[in-house]
Amino acid sequence: MKFFQHQARAKHRTLKLLLLMALAVSCLISVSSLGIGLLLRELLHESSQPKELSWTIVAVVALLMLLVVLLGSGYKTWRLRAGGKVIAEFFGGRLINAAPRDHDEQRLLNIVEEMALASGSVMPGVYVLPDASINAFAAGLDPEHAVLGVTRGAITHLNREELQGMIAHEFSHIHNGDMRLNTRLLSVIHGLLVFSLAGMALLRQAEQQHLSSDRNRFIWQIVFALLGLALLILGSLGTLLGNLIKAAICRQREFLADASAVQFTRTPLGISGALKKIGGCSAGSRLEVFSATQYSHMFFHQGLKRRLGRLLATRIQRLDPQWDGRFAVL
Repeated sequence: MKFFQHQARAKHRTLKLLLLMALAVSCLISVSSLGIGLLLRELLHESSQPKELSWTIVAVVALLMLLVVLLGSGYKTWRLRAGGKVIAEFFGGRLINAAPRDHDEQRLLNIVEEMALASGSVMPGVYVLPDASINAFAAGLDPEHAVLGVTRGAITHLNREELQGMIAHEFSHIHNGDMRLNTRLLSVIHGLLVFSLAGMALLRQAEQQHLSSDRNRFIWQIVFALLGLALLILGSLGTLLGNLIKAAICRQREFLADASAVQFTRTPLGISGALKKIGGCSAGSRLEVFSATQYSHMFFHQGLKRRLGRLLATRIQRLDPQWDGRFAVL
């Protein structure tokens, strides 16, 4: 495997996708501001007044929407300020650095120490997740606060070479700065999601109000309903678009991490073997925690479905071009 060539290609594609994400969010805010500005202009002014577009209203709406995205993103970043341990504990992880309970956990710690030396990284906190699936993740805003989470299924089903490949993959995320990127993507998506939450709140407010014969009150009821609907649509479209671009970015970062893991371990067999066992495991890579979707891009393999055949097969074929398409049945 030409891992340096694969690394350069993945980094180049990631940059283009990040620019696309910024452009998409900017366009979404601009178009929505224009529409909401026109709506407010029509509803809040007397019909006898001119109907030309008020750019002041549009500018104010755009600034408010940008502020909402920034505040929503900042809140999510603040929630994760303590580092990756917040995510590890969210998934029910148990820190094992000081007291591994069995031979499998001690073997995991030994492999993590080896990969920390190979990648030139600080020894992270290691958490064991209770899931029977085969998966792992690296999280944290910086290498000093990074943690690794590994499922019980991974340390049970993977041999030493396969577990080493998986851990090397996660260390490459630390080495390449993917943890901070993943956190930023998560924060931006959360900022867009705030629009949906605000839209639903406004729709509930409009629904609770009784229709009134008073003209001004009736107009405000219409304003609440239309603004709520507009924000709900905006938030839904923004979240959908953001998740699609996030998935594309993370796909490239996974390819980059696979190539870096081969650089650290000097063999593609370990990581490809781990992926083959995910395809053959009855639990796959699925995490059984509610709301795992928002963190799916941080995992070794997306923990949403038991098997994601196309992505899984693509990664294996890049590592093992001679693969016959068969998974390792467990």
